[in-house]
Amino acid sequence: MMGIFDMFKKKETKQETACNSIATSMDSNVGTSKIDLRKQTFKISLEKKSMQNTVARVSLIIDESYSMQDLYNDGTIQETIERLLPVAIKLDDNSELDVWTFNNHFKRMKPIKETDFKGYVDNVLMKDISWGGTSYAPVIKDIVKKYIKEEPSNIPTFVIFITDGENNDREQAKQAIIEASNHNIFWQFIGIGNESFRFLSELDTMQGRKVDNANFFKLKDMSKISDEKLYDMSMNEYPSWEKEAKKLGIIK
Repeated sequence: MMGIFDMFKKKETKQETACNSIATSMDSNVGTSKIDLRKQTFKISLEKKSMQNTVARVSLIIDESYSMQDLYNDGTIQETIERLLPVAIKLDDNSELDVWTFNNHFKRMKPIKETDFKGYVDNVLMKDISWGGTSYAPVIKDIVKKYIKEEPSNIPTFVIFITDGENNDREQAKQAIIEASNHNIFWQFIGIGNESFRFLSELDTMQGRKVDNANFFKLKDMSKISDEKLYDMSMNEYPSWEKEAKKLGIIK
């Protein structure tokens, strides 16, 4: 016959198991809850710009030059991906965030979905990392190749381009952006860290483009800016580009 002590012990074990199960469930939902909150925050940013019905293919381009190593290792890049994923969820025609990494060369990486963003840096990027220098032109040209030649569409493309340093191919990158201005691709460059980013700062006034197809802002520390501010800044020039690109027939 089960003693009273054994009965209480069994009851405590059941209660402990139930608590552990609830805690595990809560832990697994933390990331999802953050994404849901950020989707709502980004939705508000779109409403401010009257962009509720905007549809765009969305891609994220991430620098993997030597100077970026600390940002990969300390979780900054993973957090940045999680903050920017709602842009793709809300804008993208298939809710996927296409990803490239680049140094002097580039790599097309596995797209990110809302169901598999956790651990993306460790499980995907860090398994195929190759630190190098900083060249913009090769990856810019490959983005044009993918969205204009390989997968042409009347849906425009919104590119988020993250780097922490000046590039060593200014003339080539300048020409690549000029040529890209003929296509329905908008480039949102984000500089992180202490660089001056002289080349990227010149993009807004760069001559020779069919339309102003790029915007740039820099953040010394991305963790110090709110999601709302990040989304507002990221969407600052896209609406005016879209309007002008439609006028010129770049967006059909």
